[in-house]
Amino acid sequence: MKAHRFQTGTVIEPFGDDVSDAFIGGRDLGIFVSEALLAAGLEPELGRAESPPQEEALLLPDRLFVTSRTLSAFLDACPDEDGVFQLALERGPAVDYALPLQEVQEQDGAVAHDLFRTRGVALPRGLAWPALQRFLRERARPVRLRPGDEHEPLIQTRPGPPREVLPLPRTDLLAVDVRHWVHILWLNHLMPALMLAAHWRQRPLQARARVGLARCPYERARRLNVIGKNCDIHPTAYVEGSILGEGVRLAAFSSVRDSILGDGVEVGDHTKFLRCVVGERCHTLNDSTFIACSFYPDSTLANLLARNSVLGRKVFLTSGVMLWDEAIESPVTVSDRGVEVETGRWMLGCCAGHGSLLGTRAIFLPGRAVPNRTMIVMRPEEGVFKLPARVEPGAPYVYFAGRLAPLEQVLPDWQPAEIEP
Repeated sequence: MKAHRFQTGTVIEPFGDDVSDAFIGGRDLGIFVSEALLAAGLEPELGRAESPPQEEALLLPDRLFVTSRTLSAFLDACPDEDGVFQLALERGPAVDYALPLQEVQEQDGAVAHDLFRTRGVALPRGLAWPALQRFLRERARPVRLRPGDEHEPLIQTRPGPPREVLPLPRTDLLAVDVRHWVHILWLNHLMPALMLAAHWRQRPLQARARVGLARCPYERARRLNVIGKNCDIHPTAYVEGSILGEGVRLAAFSSVRDSILGDGVEVGDHTKFLRCVVGERCHTLNDSTFIACSFYPDSTLANLLARNSVLGRKVFLTSGVMLWDEAIESPVTVSDRGVEVETGRWMLGCCAGHGSLLGTRAIFLPGRAVPNRTMIVMRPEEGVFKLPARVEPGAPYVYFAGRLAPLEQVLPDWQPAEIEP
């Protein structure tokens, strides 16, 4: 059966990239879905408005992320009769995790995605995807699948009560309508465990030899790693439940957990990755910590703590940047086509476009997106450039106009709280 993937013209901001180039699991969305279609026994083909399929076929838009297991389960569940059938996933952790900002149909406790199987139906010619989508939706019968409730509870450690628990799904029966940078982030939270489990499911004998099981479910797969060729891993480095590409270098006391590192990634001393997807040829400076972030290829990364954020290609991130991801009064909102939209998340960081240089002391509020090639540098008064040749013992000094100066000279009437009167 052929699978026709129709172009929608969806662009992911702030990158300006076509949705097929969205960075998912260390590769482009279009490549991931094409591989999933092939794995499910389907033949990918570009959908054409002027010549829609008239025989039995699968139809989907280019912005739909779908796994091979979802495709196989959907085709197996479709009735063996003529008609239009549409994928519908029952609500639960697997559906709800990335549901905000998706354009889907919610019905009777399920979410219907634009994945259609047609058989014995004459499709009209000359319809662009939006019109063809309406035609199919009006005639489709839902095929309900239950992804399951397997999940890992994540405590949302935001400031102040209440402490909320976010269920991180652990299943590969997934479908997501990718149309915003938050979907790239949230999907990449799921991809390390998903791709690791898929790897060992295809190699049951190896998995059994390593963990004593013929099958390799998620909780067991997390004990395993996939290490590419020519990796250089320091004896003190720690790797757990991760996929490392070829030529990855892990320096002393570095840590990589539940993450994907692309080819040629270099991780500095004492640097930590947790639930991250890191593109090819990225490298970090020492003593950095990244949690639940996604980094496009060729970036330079340094930060004391960056969480829940997405950085584009060839971004330079300095240690002085703060990517704030903790909402206090209400859940984080993001800009969607010029309108502020609620995400329902109390913890959501930022997004930086391709080629950006994020310099010292930049502070980004939760949910903000920086355009491509944004350059933020340090103001002169933010750094101490001049130091006194000598200081008077016991005399307080203050940072003022780029230099350290005696307090009594520059602020004679001010009594600092650190010094008792």
